Amino acid sequence: MTEEVPARVRAPDTVECAMTRVPQVTKPASTHKPDVLPLSQALLELVWPTRCAGCEAPGELLCPECRDSLLHIDHTTACPRCGAPYGRTICTECYAASGKQLFSFSQAVCALEMEAISGRMIVLYKDRNERRLADYYANLLFAAIPAVWFTWADCLSWIPSDKRSVRRRGFDSMRPIATRLAALGKVPPVALLRKAIVLDQRRLDREQRRQNLIGSFALTDAAIQDRYSRILLIDDVFTTGATLDSAAAVLLTQTAIEVRVATILRAW
Repeated sequence: MTEEVPARVRAPDTVECAMTRVPQVTKPASTHKPDVLPLSQALLELVWPTRCAGCEAPGELLCPECRDSLLHIDHTTACPRCGAPYGRTICTECYAASGKQLFSFSQAVCALEMEAISGRMIVLYKDRNERRLADYYANLLFAAIPAVWFTWADCLSWIPSDKRSVRRRGFDSMRPIATRLAALGKVPPVALLRKAIVLDQRRLDREQRRQNLIGSFALTDAAIQDRYSRILLIDDVFTTGATLDSAAAVLLTQTAIEVRVATILRAW
């Protein structure tokens, strides 16, 4: 059995795939500062000038060089189950020596491969209070998610931060992105889940992640009362899929008939 060509998409407007030319997904517009800034913003720029989230070059939130270096994943040639850019037929993430990985969600898409710049951007957004990236991420996800998913979904929800993380960061990191994305896709944003405090998933292996999340999600009153059937669920990073799998399982048990997921980054 042969593996398909990895579904990796770089900056050019088109990318060769098999014998056809596939249009590149539309990239979010870069964030340009206006010629004339409000006084408060001008003073802020003077004291704390905007720097690139990727390389810290002054001037833009994401400079052209860093923006063009990001590795976009073409969902039409990526794994439909986990979003990994390894082809639609064979995925080393979904099939291991232990057998096929089973997920509660039915499909997954991921916008970018995780590498140095994209990983740094997530850290700056979540832990360094660079909240202006929320608009960029919403546009990025809107370009990556198949258009039919927005007409399919009854609502759009997100993986919430636990209370400890919200206190530390000052905000629920995925909520602003979900709100903006829902407006773009014309789907109602609904907070369906609550998350208990758990260990940091980044320190755990696949099985430890799964065990760590058992019982960590519960439904909000909105989820119980309104009974959404088809849910589009978003998160920042898909690594093993344990977080999204656990959340989707709760939604399927209580309210949904199908959950599809989308993330900003795909790591492995």
